[in-house]
Amino acid sequence: MKTLKPTIYMIYGLYGSGKTNALFKLCYYKLKENIPEQKMAFVSANYCTMGQHEICKEFCKIIKIPFISRTEINGCLKDYPFEPDTMYFIDFGSSLKDQKDIYNFFNSEKFNFFPIITIPAFMDFSVAENVLSRFSFIESPKIILTFCDYVSKKRINDFDNTLTQLNQLNAKVIGLNGSFYLNKGLVLKIYWQ
Repeated sequence: MKTLKPTIYMIYGLYGSGKTNALFKLCYYKLKENIPEQKMAFVSANYCTMGQHEICKEFCKIIKIPFISRTEINGCLKDYPFEPDTMYFIDFGSSLKDQKDIYNFFNSEKFNFFPIITIPAFMDFSVAENVLSRFSFIESPKIILTFCDYVSKKRINDFDNTLTQLNQLNAKVIGLNGSFYLNKGLVLKIYWQ
């Protein structure tokens, strides 16, 4: 049997942009679709957001997957022994410099790495372009628009047509996240299959 590399799902974006919410939904969908079963784990590596660790721990308890705490990674994702044949969902919050450093670590031959950027759909286009320029280190960025139930479908469609950064960075909107669901059809078919 062929040994698979560890698979890493990590979401980037501004504080409060819906990163953890989207990550929870991706994790849940992957758990439901996991055939043949692959080990899964959720890693709480967010050192910036108060209460985030406890929220992630409760989520893992509810869906019954292993939870890896900040103390288990000893403050450094690079030193953690990621197991092959395992899907990791990493909640990471830190400075932009640290996020870039972690991106460079996972974007290697050792991992199957799926980085995603969250951008609130109600965000002004010029601000969204500025956000994308900050994450220009991510190759061909995949974007999940968040808070989609607060805007019209026209506004969501305008992201693809209006943002010059999308074209310049070869970026693509792959999913829409509202209060109750993540449009997994877009996310899973376009990006992961």
